[in-house]
This record gives sequence, structure tokens and C-alpha cells, in this order.
Amino acid sequence: MDEERTGPRLHHVGFVVANMAGGIRRFEDAGGVLVVGPTDDPLLGVTCALLRLPEGVDIELVAPLAGAEESPVTARLGRGGGLDHLCFWVEDLDASLERELENAAVLLVPPTYAVTFDSTVTFVQRRGGLVVELMGV
Repeated sequence: MDEERTGPRLHHVGFVVANMAGGIRRFEDAGGVLVVGPTDDPLLGVTCALLRLPEGVDIELVAPLAGAEESPVTARLGRGGGLDHLCFWVEDLDASLERELENAAVLLVPPTYAVTFDSTVTFVQRRGGLVVELMGV
């Protein structure tokens, strides 16, 4: 019997790359299929693409927006790029963000419209260091 799932659901794993074309090639070589092509998001200062691996896991590639003075992924690239965050779909973005903050998460990006997914997202860093993106359904 299939039960309707409630609560957060994994949407994608975020991976920071310096070069979008090279990142796409790397994941396509591993069997990934491009689901959403590179999309500039000037509000967040990044370019994003989404690939689906054969196992069904979605990988979001995130690169600094070309020409942007500052990008939220610049520091991550300074540490070599790579695995960056987990993104969860949530039914109630405000309530989910409030729960994260009540559990001592630090707000990194307040709720902001994300062009790539046509949705509102927010980013927090949990006490253990994990960066979590919450995306409103």
C-alpha cells in the first residue's frame, strides 16, 4: 500500500563547479542526463543546471554567474568546489525554516525566488556544518 509521503523530500544534491560545461560533461560521462540546462539566476548570483543520474538522484550543478562581482559559491570554490548542499522540497517553507532556526541552524540566504526551479528557496547551515536548501513545493 502506497502511503502519501509527508515532510521534507530530497529534491537534489548540490555540487559546486568552476566551469559549468566541464561539470555537465563529467556527470554525463557518469551516465547523467541533463534535465534542466544551464540557467542564469541573477538574484542568487549563480548559474545552475540539473542532471539525473541513472539511480534517479538529481545533481544540481552550481557555478558563479559570469560577470557577477560576488557569488555565494565563491568561497566554496576557494575550497575546491564539490559537494555543497542537500535540497529538500517542503510543503510549508516558512514553518520549515522556522524549525531549522529553532534547532540552531544559521540562515545563509533568506527566502528568495530561484529562477532555475521557478520556486522560492532558502539556505541554512545546520550546527554540524551541513548546508540545507529548502524549496517550497
